[in-house]
Amino acid sequence: MLKHKKAIMHICAFATTALWALGYVMTRVAVEQFSSEALSFLRYFIAALTLILYGVIKKTRLPKWKDVPIFIFGGAVGFAIYVYLINEGSRTLTASVVSFLVSAAPVVTALLARFLLREKIGIKGWVSIGCAFSGIALITYFSGGFDFRSGVALILLATILISIYNVFQRKLFNRYTPLEITTYSIIAGTILLSPFAQRAFPELMAASVNAVIAVLVLGILSGALAFLLWAYALSKADVTGEVTNYMFITPILTTILGFALINEAPHLTVYLGGALVLVGVILINYRKERV
Repeated sequence: MLKHKKAIMHICAFATTALWALGYVMTRVAVEQFSSEALSFLRYFIAALTLILYGVIKKTRLPKWKDVPIFIFGGAVGFAIYVYLINEGSRTLTASVVSFLVSAAPVVTALLARFLLREKIGIKGWVSIGCAFSGIALITYFSGGFDFRSGVALILLATILISIYNVFQRKLFNRYTPLEITTYSIIAGTILLSPFAQRAFPELMAASVNAVIAVLVLGILSGALAFLLWAYALSKADVTGEVTNYMFITPILTTILGFALINEAPHLTVYLGGALVLVGVILINYRKERV
């Protein structure tokens, strides 16, 4: 029975990373016909509706009023602003480049935790940071440079924001489950994006079938379902690393799906830089498991 539960945990963790990888590719498809503002709203509007329905069925508890401002902050940095930057950056960068850059978030999170929470990093931690940032520099140099017109700066800013969100989550883990934090933050993010609803629905009506499918995939599969699977996997894990280690393969799956679905073939330097980023992320997680 225990082995069966473990197997389901691993399946859910892998499925989540695959859905997130698919999300990067579907974003590339959707931004061809949607504005970044409209796509941001539609993605999380669909995700929020799905998670609210799940919460009603499961009778999920409501957040405390004193925590509402915290969830608004999380919804802003972790979802609303973050997804807008991802959408904008995806207009000029391949899905694999975006995925490799965002995959550096655990390293950036560790760096932020060092200065904001006074957490120790250690020699291995600093080596991992140097490795990851070398990979980022390599990808950046061969992807148009650190220029807003190239999209790299936007994705790196998104990576910083999701890292801030990761640090923010830690302060709520003793009061809420990961799924509750995600659900309330997504709802808050959707509310913040709601001013773009007036242009989102007309764009949705005018979009092609492929673009509409891409939006639905982003909202339902890469959004709500992925977070539900991730929360379930975390709840069945003995240690968090059993689940979070699967995040290492997200950029690899993104590269494969990008080539298979939209015929994107990254430059060799993306693989080299991406490998350095992943080595840095693996090292920082290995360090955390040992301290």
